[in-house]
Amino acid sequence: MLTFIGRKFLAMIPTLFGVSILVFVIFNVVGDDPVYLYLGKNATAEDVEILRQSLGLDKPLWMQYLVSMKELLTFDLGYSMSSKQKITDMFIKGAGPSIALTLPALIMYSGISIILGLVCAFYRGTWVDKSIAVLATIGMSISYVAVMIFAQYFIAFMPIEKWGIELFPITGYETGFPDCIPYIILPNLITVFVALGYNTRFFRSIAVEEMNKDYIRTARAYGANTRTILFKHVLKNIMIPIIARVVVTLPFMITGSFLLEQFFVVPGLGYKLLHAIESADFKVVRTFTMLIATLVVITNAFADILNSMVDPRVKLS
Repeated sequence: MLTFIGRKFLAMIPTLFGVSILVFVIFNVVGDDPVYLYLGKNATAEDVEILRQSLGLDKPLWMQYLVSMKELLTFDLGYSMSSKQKITDMFIKGAGPSIALTLPALIMYSGISIILGLVCAFYRGTWVDKSIAVLATIGMSISYVAVMIFAQYFIAFMPIEKWGIELFPITGYETGFPDCIPYIILPNLITVFVALGYNTRFFRSIAVEEMNKDYIRTARAYGANTRTILFKHVLKNIMIPIIARVVVTLPFMITGSFLLEQFFVVPGLGYKLLHAIESADFKVVRTFTMLIATLVVITNAFADILNSMVDPRVKLS
């Protein structure tokens, strides 16, 4: 297992190298000149030259690439063009609110949807299965934005306006635990509501496929009870797609929900990245893009390692 883990991390090196080149080419070669995007078309030649030198864009491309790699490897990412803050500090401060806004929701909707998927598979074709499937489809059909507007108005704003009761803050965020709790409950509930339908349908489909296999029919014929079939046989054998589904969301858990953070004015990474895009902050956008890509590569390797641990059918190669 240690050899397998070592090989997975060694295999990440060429992948991350390729990703870094791709991100660098997109931002430094293919795209528009970031200096003119930031300063605008009416910028003077002197202003353009000063900003180009401060960003290191006056150097050869190979040197720019080496400098950007050095910044990433040392986690000394320079300063934001718009806010003048250290990008490292922006990332560290923004990661906390993003995780607080998404991690509880991830745990809740994953656990609930797995249980509902197993129940649907076991009672396939009955009113239980059909009811859960209909509710999941309805949940999938409602727009994320519509849910946010509805929840913010009817659950947060209306109780304050009509009865003077503050169930949840309408917007904002307080740093630190437990001060942040009132601000993250409603966004987490919105995420659970939106994600529950998609995940329930997914877990139901893989559980139904597993329930149709011969060994399940044999277990039933031998008198195995519902609990044994669901949790000892079905759940154990569908762990690979479950891990893949959950792990693939981890990078976005860290980087936050762009819409949710913008809507509730939560200063997470998604909120900061959107503001960097609006202000044409080249350094922040490029750095955050590379960090997101790195997180995706790492979590995919982590998923492979988990798969080999939970399922002996996965070869350690």
